[in-house]
Amino acid sequence: MRVLIDCDPGLGKRGADIDDGLALFVMLNNPNTFEIEGITTVFGNTPVRRGYKLLKKYLNLLNKQNIPHFMGAQSKSELGKSTKASEFIVEKVYNNPNDLILIILGPLTNISTAYKNYPALFDNLKKIVFMGGNLKPTNAFSERFKIFDDFFKTEFNLYQDADAAKIFIENRTETPRIGFGLDICCKAIFKKIHLKKIKESRNPVAKFILEDLKYWLNLWQYNKSKGFYPFDTFVPIYLMNPSLFELKSFSLEVDNTKILGRLIKKMDTNQNGNSLKYCIDFKKEEYKETFIEILIENLIK
Repeated sequence: MRVLIDCDPGLGKRGADIDDGLALFVMLNNPNTFEIEGITTVFGNTPVRRGYKLLKKYLNLLNKQNIPHFMGAQSKSELGKSTKASEFIVEKVYNNPNDLILIILGPLTNISTAYKNYPALFDNLKKIVFMGGNLKPTNAFSERFKIFDDFFKTEFNLYQDADAAKIFIENRTETPRIGFGLDICCKAIFKKIHLKKIKESRNPVAKFILEDLKYWLNLWQYNKSKGFYPFDTFVPIYLMNPSLFELKSFSLEVDNTKILGRLIKKMDTNQNGNSLKYCIDFKKEEYKETFIEILIENLIK
């Protein structure tokens, strides 16, 4: 798979969610599956400059500095303003029509800016797979953090730039778009018991992420959680193992005035013409643990 990745990397320390970093390492560890054509960073999980520095650190660790990488928007106020990231995305898609899979792991500012400057962007991609949105707000995450109840009626990536999310979700294209929302991403839990294989591994990635994993687990357990949710890792693991997941087509709108980034269902149908599908569940209950096992194996390989 030839892929472009847009992300907001973090690895657990200083309050940055660990999932973007883990998702990147899954793909970087699998060059026979993912031919990474470029990686762009956006604000969100971390400030964009810090995220870009972290990305450089990841690439240096694996001696993959040759993968093109560019910094993008610093805030949602830059929607529509060209950056090195948005220009790179346009150039790559323009020069490789219908060959690239776009992977989106952060707020949609870079992507929707690229679309504004190149309206054929979505139509000229092979596939788009993203983490964002929330189809069922009454999930375990919102129940645990009731103080933020309104926030979890939406989802972080879409909430951070609801205008960009509206452009991405509501513009029609026949290019397949597959989304993983907060609801499905709260169904797999990384627990302390899962650290065993990572501790035993001599792989440089495993050693690099171990302290961050411990820190993030401790933080979540402080909030009386059994573990943490590895949100963005759903995207690469879906691309590697699509048979684990059940998808359904939806026609959706995005609220950009009241509850920012909230998804509004227009209809549930398999023939709505907008090629937007969301993962609604694992196909089998036991696949929740299978998912975690696959994640760990691809972090230590």
